[in-house]
Amino acid sequence: MSKAVFLLGFFLLVLSGGIEVASASMRIPKGCNRDVFLTISGKIGKTTNGAKDDYQMSEREFLALPASTVTTSTPWSPKSEFRGPLLSKVLDEAQTKGKKLRLIALDNFSVEVDAEYLEKYGTILATSKDGARLTIRDFGPVFVMFPRDSFKDELDTPVAASYLVWQLCGINVE
Repeated sequence: MSKAVFLLGFFLLVLSGGIEVASASMRIPKGCNRDVFLTISGKIGKTTNGAKDDYQMSEREFLALPASTVTTSTPWSPKSEFRGPLLSKVLDEAQTKGKKLRLIALDNFSVEVDAEYLEKYGTILATSKDGARLTIRDFGPVFVMFPRDSFKDELDTPVAASYLVWQLCGINVE
């Protein structure tokens, strides 16, 4: 009986902290770095890690950038207010030189997109939704966001939806 009680207790412990257990053992995708808020690599003019030749942006550095707001819906959420720095400001920090971006998520999803396309619509890297910080459970900590409701013809498409990368951890500039 005590073994059953132990197993039940262990199971409940894992369930209550399941996201932390999963996060601790999660494999970090190529293009991202453990314990780094956002990694920018590829054709960049400024690096923070000479050995890896990438720009590793801390959460504090990221949050210190001026924030912008985008109010829009997504295919997965109703109209909400998203807040975070402009993608262009983040790319400026690493002095990017390429025209194509590979957006990389924690779940190893990635998509290639033209940088000018995203910048044209004032794309932000959102860290909050309706005033609450985004977490890994709800599209965070960084969610690529643009005003799809304001540009329905251009941005309310399946291809554009694929650029709304959540759990963003890396940007490779090509």
